Amino acid sequence: MVRGNEFHQAHSPINAYGVIGDCHSVVLIAPDGSADWACLPDFDSPSIFCRLLDAEHGGYFQIAPTDGSLQGSQRYLHRSNVLQTRFVSEKGAIELTDFLPVETLQARSYEEVAANLTNRHSPRSCLVRMIECTHGSMAVTMRLKVTPHYASVPAEVVLCPDNMGAFISGGLQHVALLAADVHLVPSFTMEIVQDPDAWHPTIQAQFVLHKGESLTFLLGVEDSIYTAHELFGDELLQRDFNAELIHTLQCWRDWIAGCAICTRHGPYAHWVERSALVLKLLTYAPTGALMAAPTTSLPEELGCVRHWDYRFTWLRDVSFTLYAFNTLGVTSEAAAFMDWLGHIPYVDSEDLQVMYGIHDERVLTEQEQILLSGCAGSSPLRIGNGAGRQQQLDIIGGLHLYQCQQQSNIILDSSLWIRIRALVDYVCDHWQEPDSGIWEMRTEPRHFVYSKVMCWVALDRGIRAAVQTGLEADLPRWTQVREQLRAEILERGYDPSLGAFTQSYGDQVLDAANLLLPLVGFLAPDDPRMLSTVERTMELLTNEDGFVYRYRPVDGLPGAEGSCSICTCWLIDNLALQCRVEEAHAIFERLLSCAGNLGLFSEQVDAQGSMVPGNYPQALTHMALINSASNLCNAGKQCSRNVAALDSVENCA
Repeated sequence: MVRGNEFHQAHSPINAYGVIGDCHSVVLIAPDGSADWACLPDFDSPSIFCRLLDAEHGGYFQIAPTDGSLQGSQRYLHRSNVLQTRFVSEKGAIELTDFLPVETLQARSYEEVAANLTNRHSPRSCLVRMIECTHGSMAVTMRLKVTPHYASVPAEVVLCPDNMGAFISGGLQHVALLAADVHLVPSFTMEIVQDPDAWHPTIQAQFVLHKGESLTFLLGVEDSIYTAHELFGDELLQRDFNAELIHTLQCWRDWIAGCAICTRHGPYAHWVERSALVLKLLTYAPTGALMAAPTTSLPEELGCVRHWDYRFTWLRDVSFTLYAFNTLGVTSEAAAFMDWLGHIPYVDSEDLQVMYGIHDERVLTEQEQILLSGCAGSSPLRIGNGAGRQQQLDIIGGLHLYQCQQQSNIILDSSLWIRIRALVDYVCDHWQEPDSGIWEMRTEPRHFVYSKVMCWVALDRGIRAAVQTGLEADLPRWTQVREQLRAEILERGYDPSLGAFTQSYGDQVLDAANLLLPLVGFLAPDDPRMLSTVERTMELLTNEDGFVYRYRPVDGLPGAEGSCSICTCWLIDNLALQCRVEEAHAIFERLLSCAGNLGLFSEQVDAQGSMVPGNYPQALTHMALINSASNLCNAGKQCSRNVAALDSVENCA
């Protein structure tokens, strides 16, 4: 569907979007050259482009052939998060290279970051778009429609006198657009075109490029119109954007070169590399916090109400994050994440939240934005997340990878230990209470089995750490509660008639979260109760492709959802640990086939097997992919050794 005089397909598949960023924010770019989602200068800033959530009223920034029938093909430049879109016709070819300049990808201290923000001489999170003709000639059109604050604020557009750019103001957001080297393209013109949406005028530029000719567009956001004019002045046009592109590429390539990928992940090295780049992209450089996803309100089912704001950091992701970083051999990111964890503001364990903002914000009030129609009509748009007020006991067990500190060179100092000890004491005081569970149920709290297991994990890892380090702890109490909790889980959490661990005490509902029990060390993977839980999960909680649903919805919300990529990875991990390696590989490869051309994943897979549902790209899915790829490679080697050992014994007999 093409609307009006525009040439953007209204609803590109979510997994068709390329994602670029600078560890402060990201921009989502469709194969037709349209930037349809951008929150600048930070991940959680109000959006300036939101056509992803409303094809008619949302803002966008598109550079593409004037002939709207041409389809673009996208790729990432080798080992980077720099995106290139190529358009080819009989008359010519153009390449659109998109990136956010990166000064460094090395972790920096809070003091260094603060100084950089206070004394900066360049715009934050600039979007650079370089268009070059590589063959023949082609007419190109640029269209920019800024819709500040999720299109809820009107925009005022002023063109520069020299026809080289524009300033757009809306509320507290001030956007500057500049075009470099326009004097080399005589056909270049820029104008404000008539738009039915009088609140948000559209800027249009048209030009023809011949082989070897290029143009560069620069867009940035400032909180003051005076700052925007100062930072986006004539001097900025003198910058060497080719040099900045080369430097940005080198930063990404140097970073990924430090990851242990090719030597450890065999045939899946490419997928692990892209997932690693996604995780780095979603790491907020100033604090080390990791975004769950850079988008909000992308639906879990089209037309339903299951869509949430994921632009926050969940404490439960601590364990998965550190495990993935440890698998990659990345120490600085793990240390930065731990540093962030040590700085989050809470008075005591009673005050701990499920999630925090990337600047350590505690107030994440959930609000509905009614002006936008939502992705494919799935409304409302949600800003903030009400789950931050829930009690979720599993988050404390998310600290269980503290035992990997020696492997990842993270020092467990006395101040951090005081916090960990307080959290374990909190578990001792509260493990018998119901909670909202890992899936953040919006029903009455229950005794979720997975939450109880993660309470056991917190106790178990706390005991191990105290023993290994000799740091002060109430070991007798911790040990007593750990054993009491384990006995209760095995008695009340496993249903012999069902042959599986259940979602909560007293029900017969399956929950894919219980696939984590052997992965966190609660049970051996070949324990009969775990073997039967895996079988029941495969029988009752998977689709024909072997993809796993989180649970059959009983969560107080209407509608359904797709299968869950993370849970599917947990099944793969279990099969690998059981030496059912061929089955695990088959499911993993089917899952990989559901990614878009760029190898990015959202949270779920819909009924048609395409990666559409859920916010995109999702960090937890990419963490799970890294871990599953590692587990598959390790399982193959381990199972081969087991078979070889068995053959040796039989030969001796």
